[in-house]
Amino acid sequence: MKKAILVAVSILSLSTPALAGPTCSPSDDRAKILASASTGDVHPTWRGGKHVGYGWSLQVKRNARDDAGTSYYVGDLYDTRGQLSTRNAFVIENEWDCGP
Repeated sequence: MKKAILVAVSILSLSTPALAGPTCSPSDDRAKILASASTGDVHPTWRGGKHVGYGWSLQVKRNARDDAGTSYYVGDLYDTRGQLSTRNAFVIENEWDCGP
């Protein structure tokens, strides 16, 4: 019986994606959601003055930097209900707070 449970847990852990980095929340209600590592490249879904609120979160996958030296987080954006909103979004690092 213990062996069957161990096998089941092992299979489940293989099918669950590992989290790549920290989960962050916006430190500013004017935080931009970008399509690339460029402060002017607002993501198409986030044009027209749309903004994230403080309850949104970003699961960071990696960091990026543009030629001017601005640092970005790249990851998946989740709404206040925990639903995936935008995959592979770029955000300006200093507009987000990341937990330990």
